[in-house]
Amino acid sequence: MARLKIGVVPYMNAKPFIYGFQEKADEVDIVYGIPSALPQMLENNELDIILMPSVGYFRSIGYKIIPGGSIASNGLVESVRLFIKAPSIDQIKTVALDKDSMTSCVLTKIILWKRHSLRPEYITLDDKSEIYSEYADAFLVIGDDAMKVREEGFIILDLGEEWYKLTGLPFVYAVWVTKSDSKLKGLGELLVDAKEHGLKCVNEIADTEAKRLGMEKERCLRYLRESIKYDLGEQEIRGLKTFYDYALEMGEVNKGVKIEFYN
Repeated sequence: MARLKIGVVPYMNAKPFIYGFQEKADEVDIVYGIPSALPQMLENNELDIILMPSVGYFRSIGYKIIPGGSIASNGLVESVRLFIKAPSIDQIKTVALDKDSMTSCVLTKIILWKRHSLRPEYITLDDKSEIYSEYADAFLVIGDDAMKVREEGFIILDLGEEWYKLTGLPFVYAVWVTKSDSKLKGLGELLVDAKEHGLKCVNEIADTEAKRLGMEKERCLRYLRESIKYDLGEQEIRGLKTFYDYALEMGEVNKGVKIEFYN
């Protein structure tokens, strides 16, 4: 039987999803990729399922969401942040967007437009060390890197918190996805079991991630237990639909895309 190839982001927030697969190394291959790279790997049949950026799903056809889990926040997220060098938010003219990101780039545009009435120029942040320069008025940084930025000299917008203030809903950054014509069985159960195992082992995960990232374990533990949410329930789906509506209004996603689940 062919090994199941699962594509995930390399960030701390995905580790509880895959921790349980350590004991299934003969059945499952874990492949790490940045959010902007994973969809193409699925399209090319290099992977069977991926943790797909939400905006990637809404820009595509031929995919279905595997129910049971997501990377989400319900308020403060800590790992999706806009670092502002301008003297005030309303003076932002240029924003450099993290090249690794898909969904958070669109979220940034929604937040600045709907919360702060801004439509700045957007450029690409290729080198994260540039955030300490005058390269742009604001910088979007995602993932583990966002938690390690030296905060002095910036106004910081946490985009999970900003989204909650705008909508009162969770924000869903990524969902499990496979191709609509996939013949794989039991994916939902497999992923839910792995997630539940990972969440029971979050203390060990935080310990490992703290060492890997050079961060305090307590901060990693708080992030995994409080900032990141792993469910895909009714409220998360409402948040996903609301994101789609805003993104469609901005011309960032395809018209007529529906949230469809893989059975």
